[in-house]
Formats: sequence, structure tokens, C-alpha cells
Amino acid sequence: MKKSKDFNKMKKLLPYIMEYQELASKNGIYDIFQDNGGKILQVLLITGLKVLPGREGNDAIDKNGIEYELKSLNIKLTKSFSTHHHMNPKIIKKHKKVN
Repeated sequence: MKKSKDFNKMKKLLPYIMEYQELASKNGIYDIFQDNGGKILQVLLITGLKVLPGREGNDAIDKNGIEYELKSLNIKLTKSFSTHHHMNPKIIKKHKKVN
């Protein structure tokens, strides 16, 4: 079976994607394709923030210990940020702890 041009292009890019994932893993992001991992890595490296582990709590912390909830969007897909689709008292309490 002959492979498509797109498949061959993906195969060519794969070493670079793997290198990007290695960089992400070094910075605490273990899947660049899940939960905006690739975008989060970019924000961390630009801002100097460090990722906070786990899925609960905030996303990142700075050198002064201030925590951040990170949001991103693709302007080709949407014009606004969504808040949180699982808003509940526990999430509200978490957000109130962040400056």
C-alpha cells in the first residue's frame, strides 16, 4: 500500500516532534498533544513560569511563589476565552486563592 504525501511529511517531522516532547517533558509536560501541552510549554518558556504538577490546582508558578491559571485560545477557532465548563464551589475556592 502506497503511503500518502501527508503520511510521508508526518514521518519526516516526527523526529522534531519527539525532540519537542523531550523539551516539554523536561519542563513537566508529558504530552504535548493533551490539555494544550504544546501551548503551555510555549507560555512557560516565554514567561519563565514553572509547571505545577497534577490536574488539580493551578497550572504554573513563578519564582516568587505566585500561582497562575493559564488559558489559551486559537484565534482561528474562537474569538473569546471560555471560563470553566465544570464550575463548582471547589473550583471557585481554588481560583480565590490566586492573585
